[in-house]
Amino acid sequence: MSSKSSSLLVILLLLICTSIFSQNKIGHFAVGFQSGILMPFGDNKGIASEQMGISNGLSFKYFPSEHFAMGLSLRVMNNHFQAQTTANNVPITQVPFTFDFDWYPTDWRLKPYLGFGAGLSFFTVTPVAGLVNTLKEIPDTYTTPAYLATGRAGLKYQLSDRFSVHGEATYYKVAEPGEAFLWKQNDGTVYRQFSNKASFTLGIFYHFDE
Repeated sequence: MSSKSSSLLVILLLLICTSIFSQNKIGHFAVGFQSGILMPFGDNKGIASEQMGISNGLSFKYFPSEHFAMGLSLRVMNNHFQAQTTANNVPITQVPFTFDFDWYPTDWRLKPYLGFGAGLSFFTVTPVAGLVNTLKEIPDTYTTPAYLATGRAGLKYQLSDRFSVHGEATYYKVAEPGEAFLWKQNDGTVYRQFSNKASFTLGIFYHFDE
């Protein structure tokens, strides 16, 4: 490609980006709190029955335009699994930390959006009587990380220039933590990884520096 053609291509790309970002105010930030229910999704890799729970979290977003956002999310998700023998109601705390990207296809006051993210999720488990780790010598309460990918869909309603409400459904795909997450019960039952998750939350966001 000649230098003239390359220059024209660069100018064209700049014009396209300028057109996209100039449709609305650019360069503003938002921080929000979201809360809702947590549901196991998919098969457990063990003979435990994982129960519903709650999901709370903070999100920080940067909007280069009204159609795109990128940011960080930190969630604290609590539920438990119920074994078939004496180890009942074992608490699970999952803390996912993700880098997120969202797309808002319209400029309506009520905006649908799609997004995805990737990061790490930290699981903390506190065993109760009847569930012991016979495969590794680790503390009774322990934490192990796992890779995480998320996909989500939601609706954003702009209440004012400063506040918006978000309703969101998020799917959490957890990679296999491996040996660090193997447990064996006294009766010989082995628990491996807990199931993937889905959350359904409502949130309020504050927008600033517009």
